[in-house]
Amino acid sequence: MSKMLELADKMFGALVLGNVAVLDAIYHDDVKIWHNWDNAEQSREDNLRILSGIPTRYDDFGYDEPRCVALEDGFMRQHVIRATIGDKTVNVPTIFRVFVDGGKVRRIEEYLDAGQLRKVFA
Repeated sequence: MSKMLELADKMFGALVLGNVAVLDAIYHDDVKIWHNWDNAEQSREDNLRILSGIPTRYDDFGYDEPRCVALEDGFMRQHVIRATIGDKTVNVPTIFRVFVDGGKVRRIEEYLDAGQLRKVFA
C-alpha cells in the first residue's frame, strides 16, 4: 500500500471516531479545509472542533463504498457518508481531494450535497 493510501486510511479512521489527536498529528499547522457548499475555507482549529463532535452528534456515522486513488501530491477519495439520528438515516455521496506536503495534510477540498443532510436532520 502506498504512503498516500496509508495516510488516507489513517485520516478516515480518525474521522469516523472523532479522534482529533490523530488528525492533529497528520494536519499541517496551516491546513485549510474548503467545502463546496459554502465556498469557504475552514481553519484547522474550527475543523478539529467540529470533527470532534461527530461521535456525539450522530447515533451512527460512517463512510461506505470507499474508493481511494493515490496521487502524486495527495489522494482523492470517494465514499458515501452514512449518518443516522434516531430512525432517520441519510446517505450522501462525497468526494475528498486531499493535498499532502511532507507527509502531512496541507489542504482538503470536500464536495458533497449538504442539503441532503439538512433535509433529513433539520
